[in-house]
Amino acid sequence: MIKKQLHKTVRKLVDLSFKEGRILETQVIRSIKILKSLSKSEAIQALSEYLKSLKRKEREHTLYIESTISLSPAQINRMKKIVENEKKITKVLVNINPEIMGGFKLKVGDEVWDESIKDKIMQVKEAISG
Repeated sequence: MIKKQLHKTVRKLVDLSFKEGRILETQVIRSIKILKSLSKSEAIQALSEYLKSLKRKEREHTLYIESTISLSPAQINRMKKIVENEKKITKVLVNINPEIMGGFKLKVGDEVWDESIKDKIMQVKEAISG
């Protein structure tokens, strides 16, 4: 388990590695050098925690869109603008997923907006069942 002080240091380095939702490459390199200077076991733990936290923080600023069809840049931009009322979005990833049957699904960090036909069918099924 990572020590409390080391965990605090890693959190601070992660925060310094981001500006306006974007990863600062030079700061990441500096942070890795700092963490590599620790004892071998602490460095391994800290680097692992640092990388996991970087990915987690990046997901907070990434908009994942699922749709059954290809979306135009204008449609993607509209979705991005709606979400940006709540979160700063620096990256958009679009996935074609025929399993959702229609509509779309948006995800940023832990938040999900599911406007898919599959989700609507599941809601009706649950209402009928119970």
